[in-house]
Amino acid sequence: MTEQKFEIHLLQEKDRQEWDEYVQNHPQSTFFHLSGWKNAIEKTFGYKPYYFFAKKDGKICAILPLFFLQSLLGGKAMVSLPFAVYGGVCADDLAATDFILEEANKITKERKAGYMELRQISTLKTDLPTKDLYVTFIKELPSTKEECLERFPRKARASARKGISSGLETQTGLQFLKDFYHIYAVSVRNLGSPVFSFSFLKNILQEFPKNTDVLMVQYNHKPIAGVLSFFFKDTVLPYFGGSLPEYWEYQPNNFMYLKLMEYGVEKGYRYFDFGRSKKGTGSYDFKVNQGFDAQPLFYQYCLNTIPAMPDTSSLNPKLGLAIKVWKRLPVWLTKVLGPKVVKMTPP
Repeated sequence: MTEQKFEIHLLQEKDRQEWDEYVQNHPQSTFFHLSGWKNAIEKTFGYKPYYFFAKKDGKICAILPLFFLQSLLGGKAMVSLPFAVYGGVCADDLAATDFILEEANKITKERKAGYMELRQISTLKTDLPTKDLYVTFIKELPSTKEECLERFPRKARASARKGISSGLETQTGLQFLKDFYHIYAVSVRNLGSPVFSFSFLKNILQEFPKNTDVLMVQYNHKPIAGVLSFFFKDTVLPYFGGSLPEYWEYQPNNFMYLKLMEYGVEKGYRYFDFGRSKKGTGSYDFKVNQGFDAQPLFYQYCLNTIPAMPDTSSLNPKLGLAIKVWKRLPVWLTKVLGPKVVKMTPP
């Protein structure tokens, strides 16, 4: 049997086009595998990137984007990918997967990281420890805008109609970025989570000007809800979203996602990716109530200096008091403190 010869490389600026072409053509790749995510994270948070790619016969056959970081809960770690719901290895075959993991493990040990986290959509290797916490929600969009509302379950459909009858309106465009950031900051504060800096959104837009948009919900011309979405291949991915609680009586959330689905249909997208949720949370229930089925995510770990998978989620009991305190802080203060905290507790 002929031995397969692979070469390992770290992504440089000159390699970006080749990397991104591989991502665009790989069936398991995601928006977050694009090289622009590396630049946005590196510029905003200063984490050290290790974007591995393997070559065979002069062509890329596997990629593994990683960041080395230190978090308050997980300690030193190699993560694929921080601030992303998806990540991990994309490879042509098992041999390429094994090779690139072996090379990444060398750096994990060299940096004395406790573990390497791979946020896989599908199982990478069955012998790796796998966290049974996260799910995602992906659904095919209908062929016409009119069918979007018809496909909502009864309660969600009634809520969306409440938004329509209340006179809610939507507009799209990056001119709403500052309004959106404020709404998002209010929303995550109410959940007890720190907000990232506004510069993170600006860095994302700088890298993905054609793959990002903001949909804003307005009531009497006042912004009351919004969602920043990514567009990748044939999929709409609403990623950051929120609403002002004083306007919840008008049901802006169901209305907002209805309008985003209609926007996706109008633009010719095929799938709506509602993104990651933790089991047993309000986010999980909301997506199920909109007619989406949960699909398991496979967050897998290569353990180095720790004996078991780390608990870095917001459900960790150690965060209980901090979450209660954070919910009571004024929003302006969370915008000041949040970016410092979130760098040490990356989601």
